Order: sequence, then structure tokens, then C-alpha cells
Amino acid sequence: MEKIRVAVIGVGAAGLATLRQLSKHEIFQVTAFEAGRQVGGTWIYEELPSNFNPINTNVMANTSSLQLPKSHSSITNLPKEIMAYPDLGFSQKLPSFIHHSDVLAYLQGYANQFDLLRYIKFRAPVQSLSHQVCEGNSCWTLTYTDLDSHQTISTTFDAVIVCNGHYRKPAFPDIPEMDQFPGAITHSHYYREPSIYKDKVVVLMGTGPSGTDIAIELVNTAKEIYLSCNKQPASNLPSQIIVKNSITRLHSNGFVEFENDSQLVNADCVMFCTGYGYEFPFITPSCDITMENQLRRIRPLFMHIFHIHHPTLSFVGICSKIVPFGQFYLQAAVVVSVLLKQTSLPSIDEMKFDEENDYQDRLNDGLKPRHAHFLGARQWDYNDKLAAFIKIKNPVYKAIEKTYKFVMGIRQRDVTIYRHQNYRIIDENTFEHLNNNYSTAKIDS
Repeated sequence: MEKIRVAVIGVGAAGLATLRQLSKHEIFQVTAFEAGRQVGGTWIYEELPSNFNPINTNVMANTSSLQLPKSHSSITNLPKEIMAYPDLGFSQKLPSFIHHSDVLAYLQGYANQFDLLRYIKFRAPVQSLSHQVCEGNSCWTLTYTDLDSHQTISTTFDAVIVCNGHYRKPAFPDIPEMDQFPGAITHSHYYREPSIYKDKVVVLMGTGPSGTDIAIELVNTAKEIYLSCNKQPASNLPSQIIVKNSITRLHSNGFVEFENDSQLVNADCVMFCTGYGYEFPFITPSCDITMENQLRRIRPLFMHIFHIHHPTLSFVGICSKIVPFGQFYLQAAVVVSVLLKQTSLPSIDEMKFDEENDYQDRLNDGLKPRHAHFLGARQWDYNDKLAAFIKIKNPVYKAIEKTYKFVMGIRQRDVTIYRHQNYRIIDENTFEHLNNNYSTAKIDS
């Protein structure tokens, strides 16, 4: 039996889900490449560099020397009951909303449970990936550096699955005079704890979980807190948080201007909680991948996974605003099914049509071009589509969807309490909400 040589780039949550699916089939000869020393990806906590203080830095004017850390210490914004992979749950001893270190421990346990470490080369950052033709078929030359031996090595693969995540390159809006602003300009990516913002006037832009959660954390330390947003924020914000419209200009005298608002704010710090762009520094022009819309759209991709012209190159984990681990697991199952030739992809024209139709549908619904891979409420139909495509039962079952919608409803009504709730999945269709008095409410509709 001739082996199918498969490379996996990155061993965060998406990479581990991919390794798990590949490990079920002996035909695959798998090698995973990880730049760091351990599995976990964005769930590995890193301190900020000693020479970087976000309260004293305009990152727009100092990006050339900035070394990116991974993630800030935080509690999850989804309950563990819906975060888990389908084949291994979190410890039932933990509350529903858990510390990032608990998620890292879970991912490490998952790798051990299914013997996935045997596939992984650690301290092996990928330097380049190029498309080749080998005996009439697509193949891929991957070059990586072994940081232990200081050797640079090139290897050929039949297929490559990119799983390097999208939480390392902070995205910033295009606002006039950002690089001239005399105060600090930072991103939620660099936020660690509130004390350094003591007695500061802080403007945050973005009303997703990062923006509102950080604003709440700053209530007892910052002098003034302004939350700039282009949509209605979650209800019941603390009274110290002043809601503003979108930022339209940062002035060189330190004032911040807001849309349709004559009152300017003299700010010490502007923090953008505006998400991330995609970054694949190893992809060469031969791969025929383009990045559009402020690095928010990857093309050409079918179902947000397959390179339309070279489908042996695929991506797992690029969709945003999702319940992640289950979707990664499902996307990886789709990739494996196609590599095994159990499932055939449509024609190139059909895949192009599907990609463009998906994109135009978003624009017609009022989403921005940068939301090309944003799912949110679309994730449930998307997951169903993936499962139907390879003719399996959707592992992201209805109770997960119902729990997610219930949690988001509580968050929207009162953002200060949603992380204090606890949940239990009863079966594939039913979950329980455990309120503060630990009485239960079973919900199956």
C-alpha cells in the first residue's frame, strides 16, 4: 500500500483535530510542524516582551521591532460543554467557563490520549511552501528549520493541511492620523491585566467579547473608559463605561473623534479590539493563494477549506465567530475523506461559483468584505453542509447549537454575569442551565 505523505502546519486546536482524523487511517504518512515547544497554539500564555509596554507604545509607529506574543490570560467566553472535541470531553470537575490554562491542559491531554505527539516535529518553523508537479500530480515542497540542529530541511508531500490559526496578526482599522497620535495605540492582543491602565483615559474600539470584557476589567483602575462601536453593545454594562460611535479620527494633539459626535475625548490610550488578519508567511507565489480585504479573505477556497485549483492544499480553522474545536474536527474529517477519494470535489467552475456565491451572500446580508470567513449564526448550516458533503452524522449536534444561542442571549442581556453560569449537556438535543442557586432548567427546544 503506497502511503499518502501529508504535512500538517501548526498543532494548536485545529492541528490536533487534523492529526486525530489522519491518525485513523494507516495509509497516511503524517508529519506535523510546530514552531514552538508544545501543542496548544493560542492557548499557550506568553508574557509580553520586556521592552514592550502597551500603555507607552504606538504600535502603528513601531511595528517593525515588535515581537508578537500569543494570547492574554483569560477565562473562556464559551462554556467547556460546547468547546470540547466530539471524542473527548473536559473534566466534569471544572466550571463551565474555564481558565485558558485548563484549555491548554485539555489540548495536551487530547494529544496524549490519541498518541498524536509521535507525528509532531517541535521547534520546526516552516520557512516556505511551494507547489510542484510530481509525475503529473500536484505535490508540495515544504522547507523548515530544525531549531535544535540549526539545519534547514526540504521535504516533499502529496498533501499539506494548514492549521496555523489566525490569532497572531492583529488587525487595525484604517483611521486617519493613527501613526501621529501621541498617546498609546495598542490592540487587545497585547492586553494582559488592568493595573497598568490605572488613572488612564482609555478608548476601546470593538464590541465583541474582547472589547466588552476588557472594558469591564478596567472599571476599577482606569480614570475614564469609552467603548467605541458600530453596533449596539451588550446590555447592562457598568455605568463607568461610556458608549461611543465608531472612531473617525485620531488627532495629533491626543484627541479622539467619533462619528456624529461633537465631543472629542483626550485619551491616553486607544485599544483596538478589532480581531485579526490571516498570516501565512511561508506560502510562496507558486501556491497561487491571494489575500484580500485587509488580509481577511483567503482565495481561492472552496467551503473555506480547499484550494480550488490545487485541492491537495487545504486549510482547517480559518472561519471566525464559531464554536471552534468541533468545527475543526469536522473540517478535518472532510479533508481526510477527500484525500482518501471517498468524497469527490465538484468541478473547478462549480467550486468557484460556490465561493463567490457564499461571499456575495454575506455582502447582501450587510456584512463587510473583511467578513469573508465570518460565520456566527451561519456556522450551524455550514457544519450541516460539511457533514452532508461527506455523508456522516454532524458531530456538532443540536444541543451544542442550543447551548451556544442560550449563552449568547444571556451575554447580550447582561454581559457581567454570563461567565458565572454553568451548563450540562444531557443528550444530543438537550442541555441544562444551572442557575446561581444550582437549581436546573432542562432545555430541549
